[in-house]
Amino acid sequence: MLFQSYFVKIICLFIPFRKIRHKIKKTFLLKNIQRDKIDSYLPKKTLAQINKYNNEDLIKLNKAIIGEEHKGYFNYDEKSKDPKSPLNPWAFIRVKNEAITLKASLESILPAIQRGVIGYNDCTDGSEEIILEFCKQYPSFIPIKYPYEIQIQNPKSEENKLYSYYNYVASFIPKDEWLIKIDVDHYYDAKKLYKSFYIPRKNYHVISYSRIDFIFNEEKFYVYQNKEGEILKAPGDCLAIQNTNLF
Repeated sequence: MLFQSYFVKIICLFIPFRKIRHKIKKTFLLKNIQRDKIDSYLPKKTLAQINKYNNEDLIKLNKAIIGEEHKGYFNYDEKSKDPKSPLNPWAFIRVKNEAITLKASLESILPAIQRGVIGYNDCTDGSEEIILEFCKQYPSFIPIKYPYEIQIQNPKSEENKLYSYYNYVASFIPKDEWLIKIDVDHYYDAKKLYKSFYIPRKNYHVISYSRIDFIFNEEKFYVYQNKEGEILKAPGDCLAIQNTNLF
């Protein structure tokens, strides 16, 4: 696979059209894994243990925990204790004024993820207070307040640029350990999320997640469809990846 990766990159050097390069990389370097196939990546004994529990029970259990290690599916595999293992990624979280979904989103990842960094800036809706309370209750999550204003249009300095903010938050994640990008307007299926951490077999492997979007309108939820009637969005920048030469 590593040889194939290098070979494809060399071929793409001689192709001037971006769309064609993208199509070649997608065809030869990406492997689509269906949700119902993920179980095959887990050891059978571990899978049996994990399947005894559900997200709702673990979320309820964690709500009663204060200042101690929270519980999750990671408790059923000793390899998840290894800080270098893909089974133990850091949640890489950035927040700005997302109080409406913030707490529910953070609580949804707890049965899958043991630790994380939560960067935030320019919050005026109570998000900062929610983050600080969450990190107090679950101290393996670190709150990181970015000391500069983010200016999307005509930033005054490097510190005011969005990527500087992201890099600052990411700098708290140790090198060569795994991370997963978490968006706090998403609600996660923790069991499926944790199972996905068994997919990487090499340090250079990357997981890119698809998702389903929901629309809430007039007290009702709707599943979003694109023009082709598809509801599953193509994998994008929601990644699980090793923190090696990223920032």
